[in-house]
Amino acid sequence: MTPMEKLLALLDEQKLTGIFVKGDISIRYFTGFTGGDSLLYVDDNRKIIITDSRYTLQAKNEAPECEIIEHKGGFWSEVAKLNLSGTSALDGDYFSYSEQCALAAAVPNVTFKNINLVSLRQVKTQRELDLIVKAVEISDTAFTQLIPCIKEGVSEMELAAQLEFNMRKLGSEGVAFETIVASGARSALPHGLATAKLVTKGDFITFDFGAVYKGYRSDITRTLVMGRAFDWQRDIYEIVLQANLLGESTVKSGITGCEVDAKVRKFIADSGYGAYFGHGLGHGVGLDIHEKPVLSRSGGEVLLPVNSVVTVEPGIYIPGKGGVRIEDTVVVTQEGCHVLTATPKQLQEIG
Repeated sequence: MTPMEKLLALLDEQKLTGIFVKGDISIRYFTGFTGGDSLLYVDDNRKIIITDSRYTLQAKNEAPECEIIEHKGGFWSEVAKLNLSGTSALDGDYFSYSEQCALAAAVPNVTFKNINLVSLRQVKTQRELDLIVKAVEISDTAFTQLIPCIKEGVSEMELAAQLEFNMRKLGSEGVAFETIVASGARSALPHGLATAKLVTKGDFITFDFGAVYKGYRSDITRTLVMGRAFDWQRDIYEIVLQANLLGESTVKSGITGCEVDAKVRKFIADSGYGAYFGHGLGHGVGLDIHEKPVLSRSGGEVLLPVNSVVTVEPGIYIPGKGGVRIEDTVVVTQEGCHVLTATPKQLQEIG
């Protein structure tokens, strides 16, 4: 089933006359249009993209199945011309309050229902999987190329810049999210963005980054040691590695993300570090870096579907000392999961 077919099936299931979509990623998913500042309206008979002159030609080329309407000063006057009635949906997470009010005023005969469309992107098509595989390959290769650049005295920002340059050379459209490089005590920051800090002997260095290929993203984390690892570093690294492997051996269709998270969380707690693992075990990846499904305590009772793509990223973070995270991107299968990330996970001591 194509993305647009999924959307039309949702309208039929919810007995809706149409839907307004405003999120750029959702519009790209359903139509192929990669521009911004646009509004999509879909019903059984029409697929309409309303945009401005910056994007009209691009929209016609990328979304040939859609009617393209160019607005001169805002969406709402064009929406009013559609003469709609009945019950329509909108992906309300992407409409501000003022936009929702303007939309309601433009179509006074329409009753609105809020729908979150993210769940429609959970199950990937083969094309989507192929693009994610390519994004993962780019990030793997870029990191391999970075290893010779990791030396004492180089800054976190230099390493982040080189890593991003490597991904660009290999075909990445950009970064999947702001690159994380955190060394020494800063490696205890789960989202420690790169700074001017210089790498020194004895540092843990955590790299969390991703590539983008034709819109689809990868997500990988590896933690290295500059020089010889101390015993405490080896200890927590081994626990995180075993937690990562446990998570990947637990992931399969028909289990909830909450169950996977709980199993790994218990292992880390039983190892004596439960207080040092606070974030969720993983999240979906696709056109967005955080999608459904999620592997976390808040994951609820939603079962992982076949061909969803998630990360498995346990960590231990000790304030004032340092931390470790190991993250792979995996595809959920009927029997388990297929790990896409190829970068080795054994502890690497650099220099």
